[in-house]
Amino acid sequence: MTEKALIAHWPLQSDASDIVGHNDGAAQGIAYVQGTRGSVARFDGAASQIVVPASEALRLGNGDFTIAVWARCDQPMRGAFGDILSKFDAANRCGINLTVAGSSPGYNGMSDTRHLHLGIDDGYLSGWEDCGKPCPSNALISNLLSMDGELYAGIADAADPWDAARVFRWRGGQEWDDCGRLGSDLLHRSVQGMGVHQGVLHAAAGVWDWNKSAGIVPGFVPAPARIFAYEGGQTWRDLGAPDGISPRAFSMTSFEGHLYVSLDRVGGGKCFMLEGDRWVDCGSIERDNFECLMPMGGVLYGATHHTIARYEGGQRWTVIGHEPFGITQIHSMQVYEGQLHIGTWPQGYVLRYEGDGQWANTGRLGIPEGFQECNEVNDLTVHNGKLYAGVIPKAQVYRYESDGHWTLIGSLGSQPGWRDIKSDTWRRVPTITTFRGRLFAGTGSCVSRAEDVDPDGSLGRVYALQAGQMASYDRDLDDQWAHLAAVREGKRLSLYVNGRLVASSEAPARQVLDLANLEPLRIGGGPQGHFAGELSDLRLYEAALDGADVRALAG
Repeated sequence: MTEKALIAHWPLQSDASDIVGHNDGAAQGIAYVQGTRGSVARFDGAASQIVVPASEALRLGNGDFTIAVWARCDQPMRGAFGDILSKFDAANRCGINLTVAGSSPGYNGMSDTRHLHLGIDDGYLSGWEDCGKPCPSNALISNLLSMDGELYAGIADAADPWDAARVFRWRGGQEWDDCGRLGSDLLHRSVQGMGVHQGVLHAAAGVWDWNKSAGIVPGFVPAPARIFAYEGGQTWRDLGAPDGISPRAFSMTSFEGHLYVSLDRVGGGKCFMLEGDRWVDCGSIERDNFECLMPMGGVLYGATHHTIARYEGGQRWTVIGHEPFGITQIHSMQVYEGQLHIGTWPQGYVLRYEGDGQWANTGRLGIPEGFQECNEVNDLTVHNGKLYAGVIPKAQVYRYESDGHWTLIGSLGSQPGWRDIKSDTWRRVPTITTFRGRLFAGTGSCVSRAEDVDPDGSLGRVYALQAGQMASYDRDLDDQWAHLAAVREGKRLSLYVNGRLVASSEAPARQVLDLANLEPLRIGGGPQGHFAGELSDLRLYEAALDGADVRALAG
């Protein structure tokens, strides 16, 4: 049965030919290298992919299918790990994506965990589910991050300073477990940058409230931001203060085997790299708030309020953009379709880097022209083939459709008396991420103070949304060869790693997701970006292989 159901087989040993059907691909920048699995296809994570023209045989429709492939992800991480296979009509949200991605927290940056996501869609969208409020007196979720099959959230403040600067783990439903405080200094009020690096959850303790961090609130003198490593339970190991001055650590990312952290303007707006047990000064872009870090295609990018730059090593940064389209602040960075995107203030533009210092405007998010300009794009993330954004001033979540066209998915925060000229009434979505096949979003007030908690309790809360259907394996694939299988059988999606079932999901009730589209099938490329690593023996079946068949392939 297995061989009869095989409709395409790309060995990926020396070319992009299909040896059982007529679905030969066109290779772009592929190298074929010798290794423990013989000759395999090498994808560079920057531009390489194989494009297979659309055909009747590849229209998966609403039938069963199996994708099986041997894959090895790059180590260390140098950008988004990217798509293994994608056949997706983005305009109609129809098709399939098999993706490897590191969890990306608020204000972006990227973890070096290699999570596996199988997503299908035919335009389905659920409502938002309330997943609870980790801390009753907190008004802002600063980060959401997945690691080792768990979802973690950081908070920005609390009525009792001892309850602030804590990380929580989602238990399910609306319940959260306290994973402890980042240190005992009560002048640290917030969890700020967060990321997973070499299998360890890292988080920064600082002060989100920019008035307190600037030292202009009477009676409050901020402490320098410190970085902590999670050791389980409620225990965090102190890794020190990168510069011993800056009270805020905005962004955190893994890149080329090192952990990088960006700081605020008080200490000169610098980036630091952790090398062993010491922090190495990587310089500043313009001595302003160093808001964002994002690796892409082997390059580390950073952004201050005004300027985007490329890291050249040492303390050198090369500017690639300064206030494009009249923006004055940058608060998020993300990779989508292999290109760098930034989220900005005050117009709420999401801008795409076109190369050679050129930027394109993909659209305006938030309240329309005519109001006071106060739109701020706090977070960007890719989920099931689409780019999503969290926005001030109405705690809105948007989905990118095409340049100039973003769809409003929901407004998640309540604030009585909202006015465009009154920042105390603004609310935000500072963090969105993928976990267990759904999109999770955290809400917050503008300034993040504990006294900003709203009567409805909608701020400092986490919500979840289902877009299409996904099965996600939220544990690290590591950098060894692994056999991966993605199976659709009726309404069930299943993921196998080395012959073992690791994740599954059921289609929404009374929904039929038909995946037929006229887009080409891409190997090593897709919405998440270009795959970084090696692929071999890619097979596509028009049937759902059972566990024994998958184990035989993996063996």
